[in-house]
Amino acid sequence: MFKHGFRLVVFMAITGSLISNAAIASDLIFAQADTSTSGAQKKSKLIDLWQPGDTGQRMNIRGRVTSIDGTPLGGVQISVRQADGDGEYTENYRTTLETDARGRFQFGSVVPGNYFGAKHVHLTVYQDGFEYFDTSILFKGDPNLDEHYENGTAIFLEESTVKGETIMFGRFDIVLTPE
Repeated sequence: MFKHGFRLVVFMAITGSLISNAAIASDLIFAQADTSTSGAQKKSKLIDLWQPGDTGQRMNIRGRVTSIDGTPLGGVQISVRQADGDGEYTENYRTTLETDARGRFQFGSVVPGNYFGAKHVHLTVYQDGFEYFDTSILFKGDPNLDEHYENGTAIFLEESTVKGETIMFGRFDIVLTPE
């Protein structure tokens, strides 16, 4: 089930309220909810915005939401908004995710096309008892990255072949700060 490979982990801190753990692993798989395993072993449900025929390179982003002390935060609503593979904003690439009991989330999409600058995915979190969280996921290697996007965090995308299809995988963890 897993392909063996390397794992590179990069930790970045931004203004003390966001710690991004960008983990690149060629052993990632196209994760779907697996109802045959116990509750502790289930993957978080994949929300897939990509539809057959959409332009752009497919990608899956997964991550975890925790409080500053590392406690996983389940039931957190995460708003996701991005351009499609051509750089156009449509309702097809907008959703709200909810973390599972262990704070995990994941979504499938396309690497967004350029929309007046660097490729990016907007994430917003409103959670009672925590500070408002608003950032953009950026992508390392994008030639359009510059200081204009300093409020976002760039992650690595790792290419993998799943069932004969090339998909880019990335990780973006969110740390919420209590109010």
